[in-house]
Amino acid sequence: MKKVLIIGELLIDMISREYVSDLSDAEKFEKHFAGSPGNLAVNLKSLGIEPILLAALGNDPFGKGYIKWLNSKHIDTSFISVVNKNTSMVFITRSKGTPQFLPVRGADYQISFPQNPDELFENVSFLHFTSWPISREPARTVLKKLLEIARGKSINICLDPNYSPALWVMQENKSKNIMTGFMEGILLAKPSLDDSERIFGKHSPEKYIELFHSFGVENVILTLGAEGVLVSDGKALKTLPSLAESVVDTTGAGDAFWSGLYCGLLKGFDVFESTKLGNAAAAFRIENADKSLPIPKYKELMSLLEKKADL
Repeated sequence: MKKVLIIGELLIDMISREYVSDLSDAEKFEKHFAGSPGNLAVNLKSLGIEPILLAALGNDPFGKGYIKWLNSKHIDTSFISVVNKNTSMVFITRSKGTPQFLPVRGADYQISFPQNPDELFENVSFLHFTSWPISREPARTVLKKLLEIARGKSINICLDPNYSPALWVMQENKSKNIMTGFMEGILLAKPSLDDSERIFGKHSPEKYIELFHSFGVENVILTLGAEGVLVSDGKALKTLPSLAESVVDTTGAGDAFWSGLYCGLLKGFDVFESTKLGNAAAAFRIENADKSLPIPKYKELMSLLEKKADL
């Protein structure tokens, strides 16, 4: 079975129970095992795709609980380092738009280079990474080495540029150059408008697409919120509408999108058809308040896509 190797942050999300625009207004929080890589791994497993996580957790109750939770989902945890740092946490506002978040970092950037990288890369078709390991050492150097190995093995590399200045408090003046330096040779990146503005400043969506291509990204999927997505393979540019009929909670929508996207890519679909599956998975997550619901299987996802296309 082809696998997706995911490198990045495993986090404890503390999400406000109330819909608030500012964390200072939140009175109660709910704990979730999260972080984009963890969410993506669980989603992929639901779709019958085998994920591999390379990450780090703290040697504390949250870290131990996270590993126990992943094991309950039948996800391989053998490449997750357990370190003497606190498990990283993020406080997030429940939101129908872009949430406010506050990271409290500890273990997430203590990713270790695997003792047996050949075992790590066995049957891997895609390597997926986020901006979190780029933002601090030693994770950044480990990631560079792993990307070199992946390129040598002709593994497809995808980037979730979930960039935020809050992750770069120690070197914000260098952050954008470091970030764009990791875009060379990337098969696909899926930035949001917020990500793009934080990296490149204020521009039109078309200009953001152009900028990502100019730094070496072959395919770009720019998410536009309620307006859908703008997709480019460097030759054609298409806008695909959102499939969400109602917005209950946007939490986890991006990770759901990635899972549908990978499902399509592993089926041999092009970036435009794969994006449609990503849209269907994201709509499922947006329309459901219960974030523990598994992403529908491939056939159900296709049926959901066909149903929504007929509306």
